[in-house]
Amino acid sequence: MPPFRRFWLVYALFGFVVVSLCVGVIILLNLDDVPSNSWVLFGGVWVAALAIAANSWTQWRSNSVAHAFDGLQTLRTDREYLINAYVVRQTIGALGKPLGGAARRAFEDTGAASEVDAPSFRDASLFVLNQYEFLAAGVRSGSVDYALVKTTMRGPLINVVQTYAAQINGFRAGNPRSFDNLLWLYRRFRAMPPFDRGPIPLNWIIGPL
Repeated sequence: MPPFRRFWLVYALFGFVVVSLCVGVIILLNLDDVPSNSWVLFGGVWVAALAIAANSWTQWRSNSVAHAFDGLQTLRTDREYLINAYVVRQTIGALGKPLGGAARRAFEDTGAASEVDAPSFRDASLFVLNQYEFLAAGVRSGSVDYALVKTTMRGPLINVVQTYAAQINGFRAGNPRSFDNLLWLYRRFRAMPPFDRGPIPLNWIIGPL
């Protein structure tokens, strides 16, 4: 579950409804002369407040899931993403292990020819990393559903970060906030089974968990 602070408004809304109910009951119980319809009126007001809170929660959840689907759809059908992902797969094969040899040198080659339809390995890698960064930023802000992304993208996201761990560390050496959202989500996914069996190889660790 993402940190409490990401959903403080939702929790505050429900907390306000519960506290207002308790305060209202206490006030009515301590009044000497309570009109017969006071309890009915109070109950109606509280039910209306609860309905507003529930509707707000439902609307937030619906928007969050819709944004998650939009992000996942981009990773599945967007032409530019598919081109860049294809270049990455053709260069290194399966994701999950750190770059080595020719792939590492290709990433470090900043002068390689690169076009929209034929990106260099470096540009393709950065495009893929940025797509995951944007998705993670949405999850972290609460606008993209955490549970849905965890169910569908946990493995690929973990593999992407573990493949580019050294490169991400290099970017963060110059700018500590680089790929901050991606690492935030990675650390939460990495601690969950089945990915928590045994220690993480040292060259895969991105800062303290």
